[in-house]
Amino acid sequence: MFRTLIFVVLFFLMSPLAWAASININTASLAELDTLPGIGPAKAQAIVDHRTSNGPFENIVQIMDVSGIGPATFENIRGLIETSADGAPATAPEAGAEKPESSGAVTAPREPVGGPPTTQINVNTATVEQLQTLPGIGPSKAQAIVDDRTQNGPFSSCAELTRVAGIGPASVANMSANCATQ
Repeated sequence: MFRTLIFVVLFFLMSPLAWAASININTASLAELDTLPGIGPAKAQAIVDHRTSNGPFENIVQIMDVSGIGPATFENIRGLIETSADGAPATAPEAGAEKPESSGAVTAPREPVGGPPTTQINVNTATVEQLQTLPGIGPSKAQAIVDDRTQNGPFSSCAELTRVAGIGPASVANMSANCATQ
């Protein structure tokens, strides 16, 4: 009995999930990402590709910007991932809270209080190149937006961009200051 207990404890300690509590999605290798529940080799590669194309994740919610990672997967890994450089667990922003700014991430300029308006991009008429000026939209997502609107018609609101594969609510919230449909 004692040997069995020791074996079970050692097995758990050697399990990749036992150490997954501090996976930094901005620095993790493919193998580390693959240990997360619901993240296989393809999604791990998509995470690496996303951070290479778009810069580091500012918070853990932005992992839903990665194609194939939606709310259900996020809820399964939320307590197992971080974005901080010092290893302290990162948290998801409160609902309705302003997303924290990060010094290392490239984002579209925000409208200062009393300042000039931000540039609005009409997602129903913009070119692939113009769509890429939206925060979090790279070449493949821009092309996916154009393909979707060609196939399914114009977007009635920016929130409807979630019908495009790889664009989730966090992506829409990130680009809301720059998104227009008219």
